[in-house]
Amino acid sequence: MSTLTSAARAGLDPGRAALLLASLIDDAAVFPPGLAPVDVAVRAHREWRRSDVGVVLGPFLAPVSRLGEVLDALDAAPSSEPLDLALVADTTLVEAAEARAILLDDDRVLLVGIALRLPADAPLAQSARVTLANLDFALPAAIEIPRTFGWADALAEIAQDGAERAKFRVGGPTADAHPSPDELAEIIGTAVRLGAAFTLTAGLHRAVRHTRDDGVSEHGFLNVLAATAAALDGRAQSHLAALVDERDPLPLLAVLADADPRAVRRRFTSFGSCSISEPVADMRALGMLVEVEA
Repeated sequence: MSTLTSAARAGLDPGRAALLLASLIDDAAVFPPGLAPVDVAVRAHREWRRSDVGVVLGPFLAPVSRLGEVLDALDAAPSSEPLDLALVADTTLVEAAEARAILLDDDRVLLVGIALRLPADAPLAQSARVTLANLDFALPAAIEIPRTFGWADALAEIAQDGAERAKFRVGGPTADAHPSPDELAEIIGTAVRLGAAFTLTAGLHRAVRHTRDDGVSEHGFLNVLAATAAALDGRAQSHLAALVDERDPLPLLAVLADADPRAVRRRFTSFGSCSISEPVADMRALGMLVEVEA
């Protein structure tokens, strides 16, 4: 006798699940806490890309400061397929622009975006306006907004611009690096209300909200997908917060079973994870990934 998966029990059909998960995970393997060596991370990214679950994988995230290591890794393991790569501006924007110029002429790489952080030495809305006015990369940008006073004003500037995504950090080694369910629900609800696309980074390795062995609670990517769907339906922030705080996958999957997956993913575009195996394992366990038959 076969046992229904959680996704099937909730009424989430495989086609809808596939649209929800497509290119959802940005590969942040070289960033903390994973800190994989660049050559190992590049090789693993390509192996994941060729696997039966490669469709859930987004670009390889490469710090500008380590671009030389990325190019060395490509030299050491040539491939007929270019590495899909997004730069993370961990140095100056001038150096990021120089890195972009190098990569645009390199057929080993398909450069798909850049991520940068808003400077916090001015009101965040002003920083957002200046940053948007000076972006000159001809690439989609993910602009990280600190979760401090004025974040919603900066998000409004990015939404009004319309060409870029907002980025929020929602995890880390300590409890204070993780927004509360209310705070994350407010970020999601505000982004949807403003019509802003957003990506999240840090802490979203697992599908559902859970507590680590050290007592720190981490958010789940399934919670964020469901809360985004609820926000699109005009649900109150208290409802979004309840979904963000939910630890049972079935109610979350039930929300997504009735959602428009394309609309959800236009708002919540991806999350960065230094682990691919953990989120993929949860996707499989929930029945959201259908095995590809040989």
